[in-house]
Amino acid sequence: MTLHYTAGNNINAQGTYAPAAAGFNLADVSSVDELNSLPANVKGMVYLDQGDGVTQSFIDALKPYVGNSKVYAFYLKDEPDPTGQYNTLVTAANLKAESDYIHASFPGAKTFITMMNMGSSENPTFANTYNPANTHIDLFGIDPYPVRSDMSTVDYSMIDKAVTAAESAGISADHIVPVFQTFGGGNWADDSGGHYVMPTAAQEQTMLAHWAAAVPNPAFDYAYAWGSQNSDTALESSSALQSVFLQHNTGTSTTAGGTTGSTTGSTTGSSGGGTTSGTGSTGGTTSGSSSGTGTTAGSGGTTTGSTSGSSSGGSTSTTSDGGHHHHHQHHHLDFSQLTTGAAVTSSPAVATSTTPTAAATASGAADATTDVGTHLIDMIGHHTEHHAWHL
Repeated sequence: MTLHYTAGNNINAQGTYAPAAAGFNLADVSSVDELNSLPANVKGMVYLDQGDGVTQSFIDALKPYVGNSKVYAFYLKDEPDPTGQYNTLVTAANLKAESDYIHASFPGAKTFITMMNMGSSENPTFANTYNPANTHIDLFGIDPYPVRSDMSTVDYSMIDKAVTAAESAGISADHIVPVFQTFGGGNWADDSGGHYVMPTAAQEQTMLAHWAAAVPNPAFDYAYAWGSQNSDTALESSSALQSVFLQHNTGTSTTAGGTTGSTTGSTTGSSGGGTTSGTGSTGGTTSGSSSGTGTTAGSGGTTTGSTSGSSSGGSTSTTSDGGHHHHHQHHHLDFSQLTTGAAVTSSPAVATSTTPTAAATASGAADATTDVGTHLIDMIGHHTEHHAWHL
């Protein structure tokens, strides 16, 4: 059975596991107290941020969790850098030592990292980085985010390309964790000169359908992200996307007229008041596809199939503080690369282009200098810090 994980702000001020309301059952935790507070049907993935091998710090971080049956996995490191060009070098050998230690000390527990794309969103590559053979890591998060301000339509093929690149690098589908885009706006630039846009419900359903076709039965999937940071919009504040994920995660969804049943088969519906629309056969795990037409809650318009969203929400000045979700501050990048620009926070109808806000963009050249510039923007823009909440 696939588990469902989302990152950031999982435990609210009342001590409750908030994502349970949208059917999530694998929690983002960083302490034993958080782990022990989880409902009986929810497991925890412990964020370690460790990539130096089996050091005393690594051993000490694990000790509190020994024998705790609530542990499902350990999140070793978010997008470790196998080159040392963008952050501290993390070797496959160090990750292998950590993973082997955990497997010996926590029988049945999984190890997990998200992967740094060493290419671009359009031409991803994970070659000569990490895979199960050289790290003994169980699960690898692959995180293309296709809903952007700088594209006239959403390029869902980014998902398919990323999966193909992972498989080419030795990460088979049974080791891949799909990472779904559930954020937009804020002060982060993407790797093609625009900003990430919060997906509509219909766009989210299309992404889920692409992922279901590419990786049909993952050990768990990952909605990035529940918690909001650095002025972005995330899943915790979107009732429309929470409805999509409730259906995806449990096979039911709350609608204006009640609750729908299993997602198996083909279902068509219109949205309203936080519900979603779309048509698709999900096989019981993924809701909807891009083939349907219907209104999307909160959009003020009609979304047809896989059309992308447009920018709204006005102007937001880009700042150098904070980190986006689990992806930014841990890399300690030079945030002077960011400049002021219009930030997209929602996507009602059709995407419009935005004046590039990053200092460097991909030129299409196949040289190492271009790759460094492209990836610097990409990491600043959205995924250099999956666990900045835990700093």
